[in-house]
Amino acid sequence: MLRMLFIVIALSAIACSKGLDTIESAEAFAKSRGVVLAEKTEDTKQAVAPRCFDYRSGEVYVGILQFNTAEAAKAYKEVMDQSPLSSEQKIVHGPIMFMVAEGSDSERQKVVAALQP
Repeated sequence: MLRMLFIVIALSAIACSKGLDTIESAEAFAKSRGVVLAEKTEDTKQAVAPRCFDYRSGEVYVGILQFNTAEAAKAYKEVMDQSPLSSEQKIVHGPIMFMVAEGSDSERQKVVAALQP
């Protein structure tokens, strides 16, 4: 148990110090925060980010988008926050954006809280 705690703390420290810049670093960050990402599928139909993967964390949908720059991720979030069609909650970490939707409100909020910077 102590070893697992050490691994979680180490992964969290790496994610925080390095910053999130790839899908893989975002996956490690989510894991270090206790968010289990399953059913990984690449979203090849979207056209806004160079890389995008969809996951399930229980009944909650989690999307991870990797933009070329932090500015692009921030701009996309601002545009989508204005859209009445966008119901996902978005969390930006540099060029990485987490999108959280579906599932119960309490489960979604747990995931959103865990993924905050």
